[in-house]
Amino acid sequence: AEEGIHHVQLGTFFEIYQLPDDFFKQLRHEADHFDISISSLFTAHRELGGFFRPEAGFVDVARRNFERLIEVGGLVGARSVGSNPGAVLRDRMGLKNQGIRCYIDHMKALMRFAHSKGVPVLGIEPMSCLAEPPTLPDEMSDMAEELLAYHQEHPETTSSIGYCVDVAHGYADREKRVVWDNMQLLEAALPFTTELHLKNTDALFNSTFGFSEGQRARGIVDIPKVVDCLYAHAGQLPVSELVGYLEIGGPKTGRDYTDEHLEGELRDSLQYLKGVFVSRGPVSAEMVRPLPVEITPTDGAGRRICIAPSIMCADLCHLEESARRLEKLGIDLLHMDIMDAHFVPNMPLGLETLRQLRPKTSLPFDVHLMVENNDFFIREVAAIGVQMISVHAESSIHLDRTLSLIREQGILAGLALNPATPLSVMDYVLDKLDFILLMTVNPGYAGQKLVASALGKIEACRKYLDEKNRRIPIEVDGNVSFENIPRMVASGADILVAGTSSLFHPEGSLRENYLKTLDSIQLGLKPAGKGMADRS
Repeated sequence: AEEGIHHVQLGTFFEIYQLPDDFFKQLRHEADHFDISISSLFTAHRELGGFFRPEAGFVDVARRNFERLIEVGGLVGARSVGSNPGAVLRDRMGLKNQGIRCYIDHMKALMRFAHSKGVPVLGIEPMSCLAEPPTLPDEMSDMAEELLAYHQEHPETTSSIGYCVDVAHGYADREKRVVWDNMQLLEAALPFTTELHLKNTDALFNSTFGFSEGQRARGIVDIPKVVDCLYAHAGQLPVSELVGYLEIGGPKTGRDYTDEHLEGELRDSLQYLKGVFVSRGPVSAEMVRPLPVEITPTDGAGRRICIAPSIMCADLCHLEESARRLEKLGIDLLHMDIMDAHFVPNMPLGLETLRQLRPKTSLPFDVHLMVENNDFFIREVAAIGVQMISVHAESSIHLDRTLSLIREQGILAGLALNPATPLSVMDYVLDKLDFILLMTVNPGYAGQKLVASALGKIEACRKYLDEKNRRIPIEVDGNVSFENIPRMVASGADILVAGTSSLFHPEGSLRENYLKTLDSIQLGLKPAGKGMADRS
């Protein structure tokens, strides 16, 4: 946490298969306290490698251990649980294909089990030895394609699979000739890659160490080259975000975790890796994520609510870090309030703040203009590279022209309405609108109380849009609290501007608040939630 790390991959230890559930619930709670997500569980094949053993009982043990590891993954909130598949005994290489078939067949059943435990992905690590498949490109593609095809056939009942690719794995033959180097195998695995192991190694891929200055001098892994490869082939990756986990040498190389040099090497390695990845360059316009397709409202079980954190409520002294933490949570877009101290008596963010933050994050920008000179600010923020702009009906003299100006920039146009402004102002500009922003407090400051009529207005707005046959989202802004979110969602809100009463609540960590926000959303999505607005 002191080094700004927010994702951890938990390695296994003997007791992990025997400890009670409460141990892992407490571990997750402690990680949340430091804003750390145990986003992955991973093990070598020692406990799970029985799928490659012909002796009676080995397969059953591997299956039980893998199921327990998946259960633990669900308890700690891991997105991925995995291992390298196993090893064929060196004097029984003829059994390799049989072992691969046994592994794949059990993985299909485990994909169903993982889905039932809330673990989205089962991870597989390609190795650097022919006795530990998959190793070479053909093996990697054959295994991944069969398992992914199975998931595509059963998307509602199985979890997916992905490769946790070690950037230090290559293949050298018995004569110590490098047949496939680590970069070639990395590139071959990219279409199936969902995680990375970041470690250093020697010229024959035998050892494991980090990236302190001395370790970089003796290792062969070129991290800048790895980063360039990832950016050059980003279109092949099956995920929009890729987490790389520093893999360190522990007791398996004769070192104890109490080694006096280990902490320094860990810190040096983490600082080096962060420096290389962050310094790769700014986020270009092509790298900004598209707006969620679910931004168009849908009825029934497919409805999804977008969370738009209000950046004025974030830590403005560490805004880049705040944005990165929000990215890692899975946030949909960032809400930016631009005020001029005339239309509203506040000015928390300036144009330069947006300008400097834009190249630091791939999240879409949702800009809410609370200004008198809308056209000036529209041109300024459009040049910065934003994806949504809302203007206030109360400040727009030529509203139709102003909304057209936004759309001419290729940006979604929204109309913001103060609590006392009637919905009827939309009558003659509805065809120019991509979304509606309803203020549920009087604009200008965070931390205000909900206006009494707000929930009824959300419901009335949804009814108005339905009657006009306009399926555009309703965004709500103001006291979007844990308590109010269920009623807002039940009333028809699609985008929640989350501030100090939910996502940035001072009494919880960012992750704790995010999970609590999701719980509040789910309450509003329940069928019974339809009557919640009436009881307010």
